Amino acid sequence: MKQLKDWLANHTHSWRGTLLFTLLVATEGFFILPVSALLLFFCLENRPKALLYATIATCLTGISSLLGYGIGFLLLKTSNFLLLEYMVHPATFKMLATTFTKYQAFTSFAVAMSPLPYRTLTITVGFLGVPLFPFIPLSIIARGVRFFVIASVAHFWGHNLKYILHKYFYWVLGFGLLVTLVVAYLLQ
Repeated sequence: MKQLKDWLANHTHSWRGTLLFTLLVATEGFFILPVSALLLFFCLENRPKALLYATIATCLTGISSLLGYGIGFLLLKTSNFLLLEYMVHPATFKMLATTFTKYQAFTSFAVAMSPLPYRTLTITVGFLGVPLFPFIPLSIIARGVRFFVIASVAHFWGHNLKYILHKYFYWVLGFGLLVTLVVAYLLQ
């Protein structure tokens, strides 16, 4: 793992760094690497390009949200609801869909800002048939805010942040996991 990190760190300072970041963010749905972690790593390794990386991540997230929405919408149109009816009672599903549609602005913004998987949100929204507007603009704005905050923190306090992450990596990881579990419990 350390060799992969060192290889990536060496490439962030070359012309291939931006291309590599773009490729990794574009294929984020196929791999388990979250965009925020990739963004933080690349911003810490090449701080002058932090805002460029945040812009790339925001633009590709917008395209990715349309793709996820399309996948969910196709699942809605092609499924015969047998599997869904087995997992969730139809009345419960209808109630969830109605509630989500009623509060879609808040929910879309909150989930897009949270560490929960964004791909899951976009597929779910497409499956529920929620209108594209205001979902797509709100989620792109929320992801953009999140990415630009990460990039700004890495740009301005990168040296200190890199030291803290290196020295207290497992504590930071444990705290991040705890926050994720609390958020997931509260959204339940």
